[in-house]
Amino acid sequence: MRSILLIDDTKAAIDQLATSLGEVLPEVEIRKWVPTQADVDARAAFDSMIDEETTLVITDFDLTSQGQTGLFGASVVAWCQQAGIPVGDYSRKLDSLPKAPELFELRVPSDPDAATAYIAGVFRGFQDISDALKVSDKLFEMRSPAAVLANILGQPEIESQLALYAVRIGSASGALMDRVMEKPSHLLEAKRRMLAYIVGHLLLNILRFPGPILSVRALKAYVASDEADAADVIGLFGSARYQGPFRDLEQYFWLSGVDMVLEELVKAVDYETETSGELYRRALENRLSRPLTRHACNRCDGKNGGFFCPFTERTVCVRGDCSVGSNSWIPQGARLCRIERDFFDEWSPILGL
Repeated sequence: MRSILLIDDTKAAIDQLATSLGEVLPEVEIRKWVPTQADVDARAAFDSMIDEETTLVITDFDLTSQGQTGLFGASVVAWCQQAGIPVGDYSRKLDSLPKAPELFELRVPSDPDAATAYIAGVFRGFQDISDALKVSDKLFEMRSPAAVLANILGQPEIESQLALYAVRIGSASGALMDRVMEKPSHLLEAKRRMLAYIVGHLLLNILRFPGPILSVRALKAYVASDEADAADVIGLFGSARYQGPFRDLEQYFWLSGVDMVLEELVKAVDYETETSGELYRRALENRLSRPLTRHACNRCDGKNGGFFCPFTERTVCVRGDCSVGSNSWIPQGARLCRIERDFFDEWSPILGL
C-alpha cells in the first residue's frame, strides 16, 4: 500500500492532519512520526518509517519541542532528496520559511484545510506519473524527462517547450546526481522511481511558471481581467481545461486551447488596443455582453496585461515601466512570465537578476 509520512513534533497537529488526509485518501496509509528525545538516532528513526511504497513525506520545519534538539525540516528534506522521495515542508510560525520552494522541495500551506487539499493533490499527481511509467517501458527509452512528460500528458509535440524548463535539473540537486551514479540492484524499478521523481517536479515547476499551461491567476493576467475566474468566463475555456497530473491543485488550462478560443472571439471585435491583454479582455466582454473587472495596476488602471509576474503574483504588460523580460530566475519556457518593474529595480542590484 502506498504511504505518506507526516512528521511533526506537535501530536495534536499531526493527528489532525492525518485524520483529514485519511478522509480524502482512504486508499493510502498515513504514517506519523513525532520526533522525541527517545529517538537517539533521528536518521535511523526516519529510515524505519519509509519504504519503497512511500510516495510523499511532509514535515514541519521546527522538530525540536520534544527534546530532539538539532532536528529541523531541512534535514528531513535532505534525507528525502537522497532517497528520491518527494518532500514538502511547512511551518506554523509565520514567515519562518521562504514562500518560494526549491526545485526538489515543495512548500505546503500552513492552514490545515489548505494543507490537506495540497498534500492530496500532490500525492495524486506523483501517483499518476508513477502509474503512467508502469504502463509502458517505452517511456524509459526516450531521450529526456521532457520527452517522457510530453508523452504522459498526451502531447508529444510540446516536448521542445517542456525541455526549456529542464535545462538545469542536473545541477539543481547534488543528491540527485549521487543517485544517478549509484548502481542499484533492481535497476528498472530504481529508474522508474527516479524518473517519476524528476518528471513530477518538472511538471510542478511548469505549473508554477506559466507557459504551455496556465493557472487561473495566469489566465487572469493573460486576458487582463481580475474576473477571469468567473463562471461565465471559465465556461468559455472549457475545451482548454488541463486534466493531467496535479490537476487537483487548482484549475489549469492549456495555453494552446485558450488561444484557439480567443482567436475566434477576437474576430468579432474591431478595437485599437495597446496590448494583447486588453484586446483579449475586450473580446471576452463583447462575447459576454458585460464589462469585466479590471486587474489592480496603478500604472495603467488595469487596462493592459497579458503577462504574469511569478514573484509579485501580479498582472503585468510589456510596457517598459511595467515589466522586464525573462531572465535566469524564470525558466526559458515560461513565455507568459515577466518580472514586475518595481520588483526588478529593487532587487536586481542585490540578487543579480
